[in-house]
Amino acid sequence: MSFINKTLKRCYGLVIVTVIIFISSVLIYIFCHSTPERAIREDLFKQGYFIGAFNTKIYKSRYDEQYGQSYSCKQPVIGPDFYSVTKENGLWYINHDGTGGG
Repeated sequence: MSFINKTLKRCYGLVIVTVIIFISSVLIYIFCHSTPERAIREDLFKQGYFIGAFNTKIYKSRYDEQYGQSYSCKQPVIGPDFYSVTKENGLWYINHDGTGGG
């Protein structure tokens, strides 16, 4: 009987850890896509600009009729020349069709 109790306690512990990791992942994802700047920083980080993604200044650059508002990175200049972002379901995503240069 004690073996079953130990096994159940391990299973409950594993379920709790899994739920905590899942909720943390969802919250981090929402945080990273809450603004256009954060979405761009996440994309830069995934491209390998680990330090530059947090140090660069991101600003609105131009408005395109087809792709919408564009953003650029300065100080240091990293990544593409400009990013186009779109808002879907309250979160911001990189529009890779409208992003270019670099």
